[in-house]
Amino acid sequence: MITIGLATITYNPTATAIIIAAGDAKAPIVAAAIQQPKSPAQPASVLQDLEGGRMYLTKGATKNLLERRFEDLQKLPSVNDSTIDDITTTLALNNGKRFEDLTAEDFWGDRFAAALLSKTGQEYRELVKGVQGRTIAKVQRGLKLVTQTVFLHTEPHHDDIMLGYLPHIYHLVRDPSNKHFFANLTSGFTAVSNPYCQGIVETLQGHLDTPSFQTLMKEGYFAPKNAAARMEDVYLYLDGFAAKSDEEKEEAEARRMLRNLIEVYRSSDMKVLRLRVRELIEYFATQYPGAKDPPDIQLLKGTIREWEVELLWAYFGIDASAISALRLGFYKGDIFSEEPEVDRDVIPIFHLIKKVKPNVVSVAFDPEGSGPDTHYKALQAVAEALKMYEKESGDSSVRVWGYRNVWYRYRPAEADLMIPVSLNSLSLLHTAFMNCFGSQSAASFPSYEHDGPFSELSQRIMVEQYNMLKTCLGKDFFFSQESHPDFALPAEHLPEGNEPARNSLKRCAS
Repeated sequence: MITIGLATITYNPTATAIIIAAGDAKAPIVAAAIQQPKSPAQPASVLQDLEGGRMYLTKGATKNLLERRFEDLQKLPSVNDSTIDDITTTLALNNGKRFEDLTAEDFWGDRFAAALLSKTGQEYRELVKGVQGRTIAKVQRGLKLVTQTVFLHTEPHHDDIMLGYLPHIYHLVRDPSNKHFFANLTSGFTAVSNPYCQGIVETLQGHLDTPSFQTLMKEGYFAPKNAAARMEDVYLYLDGFAAKSDEEKEEAEARRMLRNLIEVYRSSDMKVLRLRVRELIEYFATQYPGAKDPPDIQLLKGTIREWEVELLWAYFGIDASAISALRLGFYKGDIFSEEPEVDRDVIPIFHLIKKVKPNVVSVAFDPEGSGPDTHYKALQAVAEALKMYEKESGDSSVRVWGYRNVWYRYRPAEADLMIPVSLNSLSLLHTAFMNCFGSQSAASFPSYEHDGPFSELSQRIMVEQYNMLKTCLGKDFFFSQESHPDFALPAEHLPEGNEPARNSLKRCAS
């Protein structure tokens, strides 16, 4: 490969250099290249002096460009509540003040906030009161008990829900009048490393010819349609976790891997399975990281992720029959995924919605270019399936919950529902992730933000968001001395009829 450095390109002052950037995730890099002084740390900044240098950007990629944002604000004929909330919240955070402590000098000293006063014609105290009230209302909505509701939780990858709103599910499943169904939209095989697969297959090799496995095979335990035995795999693993027994956990993993091999290769002949095990060990030991796997290996890796998500929801007493592995076809492991297709990717979701008849459908609500491309394409497929369902059934009452997790996050002004999270729930999130998602507890390609388990990054984001609210609303909002120093919300901020929340909400992250 031959490369040309940026300095070489700009050596010719008449050169034309074009950079195209799409999505919110590119915004920090774009802003640094344009707004910061030229520096090797920001390579694209060298184009600042090039007359023919151009950047073609989507709106999301420009969100950190202050001059562009201010110009866009100036052009608005009027401002909505979301814009007012965003600018006022940013002002409070920049000054480290509660909403109610902001002054006229703070507003007039910030050009965005000053433009807000001019455009609305309101006195700053009116603006602050409105922003504070709307923010508190979002927290109150998050505290309301949800009952007699059928949920269809969808996720592009098998850990997206838990990294997004597991603490909320922790409370939703406590009400027996709620019903929960889960849809894993893709097989997620690209997240499973070869060394991890090799380790599980080697564990299976050690169990394959044991008397216990021979007996189970004769009894039809590993038959693909034996749903009860499938759940027994899960219970054996969780029992091993509870007993701190690596032997039980490894046996459970070996059982499920054998079950997966029978499914993928459609054979229960022990001679064939032994041969497959040897071939797989050699394959995983010799492949380089990131290489595209053949279809059978992709499918096998996907079944490992499906096993992990069964372990997770069994934590909450949810049977595997409530989990649908849709394995949508647009997800192929290519550098650029295909666009979703109606027959291949939308219809399976549509049929599941018809079967479940949910009151609430959740979906990863990430903008295009903000994280893994899979998230946005899964969002497109779910949206189209919901349109088809509404058209056929005439039911327009289905509510959509859009969540985000470690790849992208809401600003306070964007969110319309804020769920307080207890320290107990944060601990559960990490423990469940590390024990259920073995393929991810030591991921080969972690987030660029955090070199470690995604559960730690999810916890960090929740705490950051809590600190933002604590700054804007004041710590007394969360730590009321009237009830208990560790309780989250004082009585006057709780919605009526929510006494249980008064006694269960501890130091929280939003």
